Amino acid sequence: ALRDDGAALSNGFARLLPSKEKAGRSIIWVDPSRLDETKYTRESMVRALFYIQTAALEDESTQKKGVIFMCYNGNNPRFEQFDRKLIKMWAATVRGVMPLRVSALFILHTPYLFSVLANALMFFLGEKLQKRVRIPSNSIEEMLKHLAECGIDREILPTEVDGGVSLDQEKWLAERRFAGK
Repeated sequence: ALRDDGAALSNGFARLLPSKEKAGRSIIWVDPSRLDETKYTRESMVRALFYIQTAALEDESTQKKGVIFMCYNGNNPRFEQFDRKLIKMWAATVRGVMPLRVSALFILHTPYLFSVLANALMFFLGEKLQKRVRIPSNSIEEMLKHLAECGIDREILPTEVDGGVSLDQEKWLAERRFAGK
């Protein structure tokens, strides 16, 4: 992994889920509550995000069918954790720089604050990505039902949303280092 970006990589802001959804798309789980700009720079976090996206692209199915981003807001991120500059920098790595097909962006447990930031977020994503944004109900059962209708089963989701996967970013990074990635 990126030697100088260990703090950004290991904090778990963005994590690649171990299983793909039914159509074969990888899922990158994003939790803004894990952002802590006192521990790394924006540039370091963007490099870490680039690394995670690159890991998703190692899978041929993901190269063809794309990736799903799931932004989880259930841990009640603070206002200052919605870093618009970071979002803009990150979006730039996807748009025109990296051959990553973003097939959907699910925003889970949408906070009230999101209504204030939605216009800015949508502007940074561009027209194509705007059409792929989905905001399911905040009720766990309704959200899981919506995700299942989209081919994303509960078993492949993190425990934060009543799923069957306990995410361990440090273990994932250690396995990648061991594999020489």
